Amino acid sequence: MADLLGDVPAFKRNAPRHVNPDGYKIVSIRLRQAEFESFSDQAQSLGLTHNLAMRIAVRRIAGFLEVDAETRQLLRQVSSTIGDISINLSRLSRLAEREGNVDMRKLDEQRRAFGREFTLLDDRLQTLLNVSKRRIDGRTMLKDVSYP
Repeated sequence: MADLLGDVPAFKRNAPRHVNPDGYKIVSIRLRQAEFESFSDQAQSLGLTHNLAMRIAVRRIAGFLEVDAETRQLLRQVSSTIGDISINLSRLSRLAEREGNVDMRKLDEQRRAFGREFTLLDDRLQTLLNVSKRRIDGRTMLKDVSYP
């Protein structure tokens, strides 16, 4: 039994399974020993189970959205920065109401910062959300390795 669970992290081995089997289809593949060993080494080096590694590969080929850690971090940072800019703009607005004038230099600084962050966010979101492109990319991955 230990050999069968060797690729499952210890914290997941004893976790209760609350999976509806009707929502899944099982796909079985046959690998040569060298292919399996290489695949297994790659998955383990990334802390992935065999199942998760295969699901990621299949989902990418099918065009599903897989967001890497770097992209998630970038999106969190952009979101945080946009939040900070929003707070700064609100403060400038309140100050302008209270004092009857606007610090145009600070307002322009914040406007430019917002534009930069929003452009970065928009660019990344367009790439992530372009389902058609992801599906074409997945199909290309298969086509490029298709056997005659």
